[in-house]
Amino acid sequence: MSIVQKSLALAALGASALTADGILLGRKRFREWETLACEDADDGEFLTLSDGAQMHYVARGNHGAPVILIHGLMSSTHEWAKNMDALAAIHRVWAIDLVGFGFSSRVTAPTYSLKYYARSVQEFLDAQGIARANLVGHSLGGAVALQFAHDYAAHVEKLVLIDSAAYIFGWFRAARLAARVPHLPRAVCRMMLSNPRVHRSALRNALGDPVRLDEGMLAARMRASRVKGTLDALLAMMASPHASDLPEGLNAIAAPALVLWGDKDLVLPLRHGERLARDLPNAELIILEGAGHVPNEEFPDVVNTLMLDFLNKEPSIGLEKTERKPVG
Repeated sequence: MSIVQKSLALAALGASALTADGILLGRKRFREWETLACEDADDGEFLTLSDGAQMHYVARGNHGAPVILIHGLMSSTHEWAKNMDALAAIHRVWAIDLVGFGFSSRVTAPTYSLKYYARSVQEFLDAQGIARANLVGHSLGGAVALQFAHDYAAHVEKLVLIDSAAYIFGWFRAARLAARVPHLPRAVCRMMLSNPRVHRSALRNALGDPVRLDEGMLAARMRASRVKGTLDALLAMMASPHASDLPEGLNAIAAPALVLWGDKDLVLPLRHGERLARDLPNAELIILEGAGHVPNEEFPDVVNTLMLDFLNKEPSIGLEKTERKPVG
């Protein structure tokens, strides 16, 4: 779907949401939706950041080089449920919930940006006593990992970037404009958050083959979206300034990077991954044939093996290598 088509679809959805019946139905459904607290997380611990926000995280493993897992948009630590144990066999692993997502705090001020998230990751490393870490980021989490590597280069060992956002920041400018339209963003976001069919459709579109939809994956995403304050946090994100050095600063990131990309990704098409591998000075691209936008969940065994191989080998300079790997 083109940008124009997406815009038209959003406009149509917004128009339907703003009918009297749509508003009443959306409000009623939503009152029954945002009922969870951050403390309702199934497991994990919390770190208080310098701005007072609580960051939820899950830790595995007790030896080996540290690995930080950063989830994608509208996701949570549960995204890594099929990856953490494999990594933790030989690494210390932490999966974090970015502020505004999962079971971390819902900040309602427009302070969300990649630089804010990078700073929160640095605060997390400091709190854990980690001097250097490997960062694994998916989608939005990949953008956070890249911003962190730009701002805190001395604290990065290696990067694993899975279908990572790096070139879509015009969307944020469009979101800020949309946020100024009275009532529209709140009505649309409210109806989308509280509609299970929207969650299911979004996850199906993120897979290389919709038949691989895992009901556990879907349930975890929906549960995290029910934390009180999620709607207000999303609206704050839409109104937040674009504070980032991406994509212009990519060529300044020297850390060895493994770029994993599903060739059936409809969210961030493969051309984004190919460009990212070119723009990073020391990157290796592996194209996962048959995978969609979430290969870490869709083909965890393959992704786990690739991540471990990369994290455990000696760093190389000037990788610039592309490989295709059939997975599904």
